[in-house]
Amino acid sequence: MHIDKHGDVSIAELIVFIPCVFLGIAVCLRQGFKRTAGWIFVVILSVIRVAGAVCQLLTYNNPTEGLIKATLILDSIGLAPLLLTVLGVLSRLIEWINASMQNPKINTKVFRIIQLVIGVSLILGILGVTAPSSQAANGTFTPPTISKVGIILNILVFIVLTTIFILSLPHGSALPHSERPLRIYIPLALVATFVRVLYAMLCIFVHNSTFSLFNGSIAANVLMAIVEEFFVVIITIALGFKLGRTCVEVENVVVDVNQKDADNTRELSQMM
Repeated sequence: MHIDKHGDVSIAELIVFIPCVFLGIAVCLRQGFKRTAGWIFVVILSVIRVAGAVCQLLTYNNPTEGLIKATLILDSIGLAPLLLTVLGVLSRLIEWINASMQNPKINTKVFRIIQLVIGVSLILGILGVTAPSSQAANGTFTPPTISKVGIILNILVFIVLTTIFILSLPHGSALPHSERPLRIYIPLALVATFVRVLYAMLCIFVHNSTFSLFNGSIAANVLMAIVEEFFVVIITIALGFKLGRTCVEVENVVVDVNQKDADNTRELSQMM
């Protein structure tokens, strides 16, 4: 079995993303598996990358149509869980800020709408990859209109996420000290996500020998897609271990469970 550069990248993905699956599960056990919190999407993104790498390696011995199609789909859907990861952590920031305000300026229902839009873009992306019209006679991939619509939705989602974060900046003092890492994490994650969204946009709208979902430059794919996804996964896992176990809402007040436990311990000590 001869492994080319794509195979080398797949092996590297297995090396870096398999540990992330287990670390991500550990974070979910610590923070909770609530879908809106975003932690679970770290696991999903890592599993997608592992599954895509495995499928890619299997095609060298058994290049069936189904296996090749599975590889193409898995390679093209990483952007959705990436956006959902950032969305989940951003929603935690906004919940803290809203809890400190009598009239919150950002309605958290907007996050459910964003989740829905990301879900639609994911479906459109899959349909675009598998559409018969996307496969040219010479075997190359030609992005159909449905893929372009999906990428436009992702661009709009990124713009909304960035806008929400910018609107939250004047209220950063509302965060307790234990939640301050959110103010560092989110801009870093947004920068990495911007590069990833830019790469996807170039692959769909420019679509040349450098930027193509399946026939483009391996270096561009690694530097503008895989590295960004791995970076966001790693800093999200680190954030998950750094922050308190969870946030709960009691009478419209968000409470840090770790801080609450510490306060209870302190009160007990004073009573004794």
